[in-house]
Amino acid sequence: MTAQTKEKLSMIVVMGVTGAGKSYFINRLAGREVVQEGADLDSCTQACQLVPIEIGASKVILIDTPGFDDTTRTDSEILTEIARILSCQYQLGVELKGVIYIHRITDIRYSRSSVKTFDIFKKICGERALKNVLLITSRWDDVSQTVGSDRERQLKERFWAYMLSRGSNISRFHGDRDSAVGLVSQLLMKETVVLELQEELVDKGKRLDETTAGSYVSENIDDLKKKYEEELASLEKLKQDLQESDRAMKRQLQRDWENERARLQRAQQEQVSLQRPVGVEVQQQITRKKSKLSSIVSGVLPFLPTALSILGSFVGIPPGVTEIFASWIGITDTSSEGGFDFSSLGDLLAF
Repeated sequence: MTAQTKEKLSMIVVMGVTGAGKSYFINRLAGREVVQEGADLDSCTQACQLVPIEIGASKVILIDTPGFDDTTRTDSEILTEIARILSCQYQLGVELKGVIYIHRITDIRYSRSSVKTFDIFKKICGERALKNVLLITSRWDDVSQTVGSDRERQLKERFWAYMLSRGSNISRFHGDRDSAVGLVSQLLMKETVVLELQEELVDKGKRLDETTAGSYVSENIDDLKKKYEEELASLEKLKQDLQESDRAMKRQLQRDWENERARLQRAQQEQVSLQRPVGVEVQQQITRKKSKLSSIVSGVLPFLPTALSILGSFVGIPPGVTEIFASWIGITDTSSEGGFDFSSLGDLLAF
């Protein structure tokens, strides 16, 4: 590969609630377990992860994301992380082919966390990008064909009707690699897409809390803050009404009050964290990264190793994928055209 060659690199983002089967889907695509799969209700994917796969001759980066019902991280933290990797991909010129949303067909009803996650997902995408959205139902082996088909019909007619009417597609994932490859291939045939969140952050320079998705998350935090404030006021009144003899109860109320106060402070901190110009921050980080690479390698940097190096600084790299990256990059020509040897992922991400 010459220094002037720009290899094609595509990206697909995988989203869904905790336990929907995102990591399982990605592992089937990879042909082995490259990301950890959860066996219980706790979130297994606690940070975005970058997974390289090959579909035919196509080099594809999958982004495995936590659900917005994560058991350890807040919605604002997860949205910020997704916003950063999407801003990076957009500014680097890596082709985003679409977004996959995975939903368990075993779910009897749309839970509150599912509704919230799906709402944030739609706001990240925006209406114009819905033609590049693939809605996937998983866990078909766990329900009868009749029950599964009935739930699928409800999804089409109710929860997903708006998106389907604007170009999104719905498909079943049957749990094997051929099924996963067929689903991803649907997106790889599409034109590159720009999501609404990317336009807002990068093209319009908005802060995260000013975007459609960020504003929605911030409003949810407002609701939580109001709830915590009401509970604090109620606890304060109970403390005042108690007789001096009720010392044990007073101590318990004080502990409850302190817990609610801590929750309120965390919610306030979440809102502050959303007040960030993520697009600008990412551009500055990309510039620093390119400058560092340029100080090591003379001449024009090859696109593929440069893009992978920069993307890798924004997202987690699961163990066990280094050989895939190495095969993509190869032992690059070390002649005077660049002398850029990225024969191992460790070398690549060390810059």
